[in-house]
Amino acid sequence: MSQVRRWSADHMVADASFIVPGMFFVLLLIPALPWWAAALIALAVGVVVVPFMVRRRRACLAGTASQTDG
Repeated sequence: MSQVRRWSADHMVADASFIVPGMFFVLLLIPALPWWAAALIALAVGVVVVPFMVRRRRACLAGTASQTDG
């Protein structure tokens, strides 16, 4: 588990980008929605959500680092 945490901390954008395929497969559960519409919606959600997740993680890690430094 510690290796997963280390990878996640080292690759914040890749870790946050896992929301896109997850959202795609969740949207495929809607029978009336075509696969290409699910892909477009998942990409749009990724474009909006991934930068916020990365910014939040960086701020959290910076806050944790400043607490341990001083």
